[in-house]
Amino acid sequence: MTETSSGFVLDANAVAGLLQEIFLRDATSAQIQCVACGSTAAVGALRLYAAPMGVVLRCTHCEGILMRPVRTPHGRWLDMAGARWLRFTEISPS
Repeated sequence: MTETSSGFVLDANAVAGLLQEIFLRDATSAQIQCVACGSTAAVGALRLYAAPMGVVLRCTHCEGILMRPVRTPHGRWLDMAGARWLRFTEISPS
């Protein structure tokens, strides 16, 4: 932990619980916004282009690339450079 003029700065391990809550959910119902055109849609509504080397999820309005999930022997990778944000709705307790 380091101290700055605005307070203490931690590394991302301090938010591990929140990140686990976000990324262990079903992402198909999450909302995503396209950087290129600003449209918003459910991840499950994006257009999937699959090839042996990987998967690309494109915007349904402008065909911009929003997500590129990849599984390799070295780990799982997720490029979201084409997304402005990804929002999961809260799950109501049963």
